[in-house]
Amino acid sequence: MPTKVDVLIIGGGYTGLCAALATSEIGAHTLVIDQANPGEGASTRNGGMFGAHPRVSWEKVKNTFGEIVADAIFEEAPIALNFVRDIIQKNKIKCDFHNSGRIQLAWTKDHFTSQKKMAENITRKSDAKIDILEKKDLTEYISTEKYYGGIHFSEHCSLNPKKFHDGLINFALSKGVQINSNIEAKRIDRNNKKWTVFLSNGRSINASKIIMATNGYTGNNFPWFFRRVFPIPSYIVVTEELSDNFIRSLIPSNKMLVETRSKHSYFRKSPDNKRIIFGGRASMLNITNEKATSRLKETMIEIWPKMREINIDYSWSGNTGFTFNQLPHVGRINKINYAMGFCGSGTVLSPYLGYKVGYQAMCDKRGATAFSSTNLKFSTLNLFSKPYFLNILDIWTRLKS
Repeated sequence: MPTKVDVLIIGGGYTGLCAALATSEIGAHTLVIDQANPGEGASTRNGGMFGAHPRVSWEKVKNTFGEIVADAIFEEAPIALNFVRDIIQKNKIKCDFHNSGRIQLAWTKDHFTSQKKMAENITRKSDAKIDILEKKDLTEYISTEKYYGGIHFSEHCSLNPKKFHDGLINFALSKGVQINSNIEAKRIDRNNKKWTVFLSNGRSINASKIIMATNGYTGNNFPWFFRRVFPIPSYIVVTEELSDNFIRSLIPSNKMLVETRSKHSYFRKSPDNKRIIFGGRASMLNITNEKATSRLKETMIEIWPKMREINIDYSWSGNTGFTFNQLPHVGRINKINYAMGFCGSGTVLSPYLGYKVGYQAMCDKRGATAFSSTNLKFSTLNLFSKPYFLNILDIWTRLKS
């Protein structure tokens, strides 16, 4: 490991690797460090759903940041998607990438009404292609009567997140980026316009620039970030191998499927079309895989009663990084650059904004993004050494479900 670099990036997920690709492209000697194995969090442990539309409505963004920013964020979503798609295709990253499309399913009539308004805003404010699906239209995509309609994002895609991350690692290494695992940044000091970062292995590194890319794994040793970006785990289970006829009786199409209800369930066929991958918010807190599996299985049975006799072969989880305004932010605080808070849309926004923060750190005009006009909102709910408010939120969310 070097003792001196131009750019030190803390966090080796999608954000950190793409920030490193941006800085190394400009000629900076760049090192990425990760407290675990790079990508061991949600970058490799997600459902592989590839889309970038904002989680919150245009009206909510407008009320918080103004109409100009709201318009710009909605306009940038398809740009982000195409940017990351180009990275995959131009660099021939083999990650089971398919233009599958994604359908957001309305859990209630009110949700469907809200979806129609959202679709109108997305169509009006961006070049994204989106279609309204009435309840009767859903039978082509999913076999259940649970939903009241939906919206189809035809340009959204699917991929294998681990293979995508592996491809980014290989790409970064080929560009001269150095990557070190199982090393935590414990403290950062500023001295004579340079940074000294003290590491968990007892060593230190001097750097001209620092980029924070820790998202849902930000520790309380960095309190400014920790109090503004909090971890919410997403849990995933995978069924045993199923017959083609059985899978088609549940999901007749190859679409990615997500719900509007607070459980935020999402599901798809596996890339080999032999299993169902099913994820969601089994808890707002870290719970055992056994408990998460049980809760997700109950939700699956609620949608498809015939799943009761199906076994679960695999389960895992990864932390998403949420902000209090449910939007990511790319910015700079105390001369440290950062991109965080992807709020469950990290498969596209994390690599895209990783490039943006890398360019911004190097004062390159390609770093311009509407997500620098948002902010990492502070809340008095998160004043302590752990985000204890999530305990209350977990109870409320489960009662609401």
